[in-house]
Amino acid sequence: MRQRLFTLFAVLAALYLGGCADPEVMSEILQQKQNEKIYTRYNLWYLNPEKISCLNIQQGTFLPLGSEIEPLGTSYSMISGNSTITFRDMSGKKYSIEFDPGYRLCTLRDYLSDTFTTTPPGEMLKDIPSATLERIKAGQVVAGMTRRDVLLAYGPPPAARTPNLRNETWLYYLTVSDVARVIFRGDTVRNVLNINE
Repeated sequence: MRQRLFTLFAVLAALYLGGCADPEVMSEILQQKQNEKIYTRYNLWYLNPEKISCLNIQQGTFLPLGSEIEPLGTSYSMISGNSTITFRDMSGKKYSIEFDPGYRLCTLRDYLSDTFTTTPPGEMLKDIPSATLERIKAGQVVAGMTRRDVLLAYGPPPAARTPNLRNETWLYYLTVSDVARVIFRGDTVRNVLNINE
């Protein structure tokens, strides 16, 4: 009897500490059709591919927008209240995004639908001028770009710093402490400033 209680306690502790597996299924969220592929919706920046911040902190390198990915699952930690999104690219390289709803001020479902898409890159990028497309593919935002261009290059700004995409200023993390301010006039980028300089 004591052995059974110990085993039950160990299983419950593992569930509590490790969280529940696969609370969200990416293919369902994206309403993926049979034989339809999943792609990144914007450049995903990282220093460590297995520990990507949901803030999309622009350090290191990035997985380019339009990269085909294979979802491996999501998990939830009851201790931190955060989720982990795991996937791999077509070369087999594994990536994990640490999703903190307090930073993004959205649900995991919303974050997944903002970060991944079933729209092929050719269709996503078809009407973007070539000079702008080169900047986006290089992970750069410059004056003259549109809001859509900025979303492709940098992704959506963290809602904790930019609560509304209609704002005339969007704030992005360059590092954990340095912030970039993208200033718009209407739909067009007027200036990009490192507000820490």
